[in-house]
Amino acid sequence: MDKKTVAGTVAAAAVGAIGAAVAYNALAGGEGNADAKQPKQSRPTARQEKAAPTGAININQAPPSHLTSLKHIGKARAKRILASRPFRSVDELVSRGLVPEEVLTRHRDRLTV
Repeated sequence: MDKKTVAGTVAAAAVGAIGAAVAYNALAGGEGNADAKQPKQSRPTARQEKAAPTGAININQAPPSHLTSLKHIGKARAKRILASRPFRSVDELVSRGLVPEEVLTRHRDRLTV
């Protein structure tokens, strides 16, 4: 036999073995299929992980995704805020030139240190 025939025979046997395993698991029932009866645990998706917090955002501890959940604070501004930590007060965002006064006024009730 040449190499091509041997490779084709091995591939066909592998596909057959996989098919047989799938069929066996599908038909096994009882203990072999116990995992299929339980609902899968869902992992949080990237969108769920970046969900905005419902309470106050601590500017000294918040991840960038929480900062960017605020209107007019994008990735670049959040990155500058992270680099400028720690803050003694929320007003330092304006005094250090990181956030305009209008933006701070809009979000002052949601920010804390």
